[in-house]
Amino acid sequence: MEINVSKYIVNYIQNKKGYIKNSNVVEIGVGYYFKVAKALQDYGIKVTVIDIKRDVIERAKREGLNAQLEDIFNPKLDIYGYVDLMYSIRPPRDLQYQLLKLSKEYRVPLLVRPLAGEFVIDGLKLVNYRGEVLYLYEQ
Repeated sequence: MEINVSKYIVNYIQNKKGYIKNSNVVEIGVGYYFKVAKALQDYGIKVTVIDIKRDVIERAKREGLNAQLEDIFNPKLDIYGYVDLMYSIRPPRDLQYQLLKLSKEYRVPLLVRPLAGEFVIDGLKLVNYRGEVLYLYEQ
């Protein structure tokens, strides 16, 4: 499943920018699941993972990821202004609205891999990519 998400992100950036190397993405609310971020790094994409939990960030760093502590309901990082894409894997519903708000504020595309059976929130577009349900917001 997440392999398709990784490939979609790579294809999305390739189609938008024309190249992959040195593209910047941020995964918001990474939790302890680092497979997508690591797969993107393998493609040459610069990935920053963000979470509100300090232990998640410390573990991500030990696993070789660029990780930063952040509360997206009170954003302080300037990272959002220079990334090519923000994404989140199975974020809780309340986070999806805040993700969309950040995406609009910083004019950065947003990709959400929802929980199974969730309905798309207003403002996000439903995308079916190789059988995977994804939500996308673009300016």
